[in-house]
Amino acid sequence: MKLYYAKSPLISSDIYPMQYGEQQCENGYSFGPAVRNFYVIHYIYSGQGELHIHNKTYNVHAGQFFLIYPRQTAYYKADDNEPWLYRWIEFDGSFSEKLMAVTGFSHENHVINDDNGVGNALKQIIDLGWSDFETIMSHFWSLITALTKGKLLKKDENTAETYVSNAKNYIRSNVHKRISVSEIAHFLNIDRSHLARIFKSICGISTQQFIISLKMEMASQTLKKSSMTIKEVANSVGYVNQMEFSKLFKKHFHMAPTRWREQEFFQQSINNYE
Repeated sequence: MKLYYAKSPLISSDIYPMQYGEQQCENGYSFGPAVRNFYVIHYIYSGQGELHIHNKTYNVHAGQFFLIYPRQTAYYKADDNEPWLYRWIEFDGSFSEKLMAVTGFSHENHVINDDNGVGNALKQIIDLGWSDFETIMSHFWSLITALTKGKLLKKDENTAETYVSNAKNYIRSNVHKRISVSEIAHFLNIDRSHLARIFKSICGISTQQFIISLKMEMASQTLKKSSMTIKEVANSVGYVNQMEFSKLFKKHFHMAPTRWREQEFFQQSINNYE
């Protein structure tokens, strides 16, 4: 059995891989009944076996893959004569449930036949072994493309969720600039007040608050991981005025940037010796 973990401080909250691996099972190998904390997809490359969820039994064979939802009790067992070779990936994030629905999974349907290269996409992730998170994520998105068959791109582009998602992507892409809500609304070709209303409704904070929070979080990482001056850090997140940046930073973290950096480095030095 091979098992790898995906670790990074830059994980998105939308969807992200956590671990992945493969196993050539022995005859009759079984797992569970057990509860998973996150989403797990197993893809069967050879052999066959059984999956038991909600008092329902699925006979799963090569070319199929199955999903176990978080906090769901499941039991699966390889065949006594033709045990399966499977590869799996565990993931989580706020977008996972919606993604699985697009894929065709549901709490009543846990097994899908592969007709779009899902197995190949998952194998490419496993073949990476230990790798940097950026490379893992690029392959993970290839897996998502195979899972959804492009259905995500075909959904109604005028939904509130889509506007907010595109607004967030625009903000992330331009976080190094001075961004206004009007600029984002113009980019999305919608009214500024409409954007403000749906953004607050879906995210619980205003568009401007999201912009500032993202800038401050990125600035905090830069302060911790680089020797850039406060002015340089401010410029890197779109603030020419250092005083304005410092004021916003202190409001967000309840301490000045210089104190944050000193505290973070001090805490880091403690952690290194624990």
